[in-house]
Amino acid sequence: MNTKQTPVRALPRGTRRTVVAWSVMIALSATVVASLTARALAQNAAAPAPAPVPNSAPVPASTMAHSCAACHGTNGQLGDESFAPLAGMPAGQFVKTMIDFREGRRPATLMGYVAKGFSDEDLKGMGAFFEAQGAQR
Repeated sequence: MNTKQTPVRALPRGTRRTVVAWSVMIALSATVVASLTARALAQNAAAPAPAPVPNSAPVPASTMAHSCAACHGTNGQLGDESFAPLAGMPAGQFVKTMIDFREGRRPATLMGYVAKGFSDEDLKGMGAFFEAQGAQR
């Protein structure tokens, strides 16, 4: 394989024109592509954000409560003393505790972040779910 490059001036006249034409065409193509990309990005930036799609069905409280299972046990029933059992906890107490975590009124390493993911209505539904599970025996 010959790796030696031939200078453009050493090429025959017709070949030189072809090389120059292709070089100009490539440069123009790159300019056109860059221009079209910039235009598309500008149009996307100016376009209004699409309207959020309304959630057709609310997420059941029992499904949201599964996010608690890793630490507090399935359905809030944990056979360990490391975490507070949620099963049987009065709904009002659950909601108040979670809001306190969310608002930073109750210190926590993780629960503040968890509580921020739920609305007051979510917390009320989860509280009712845990209360209905009955106290752990």
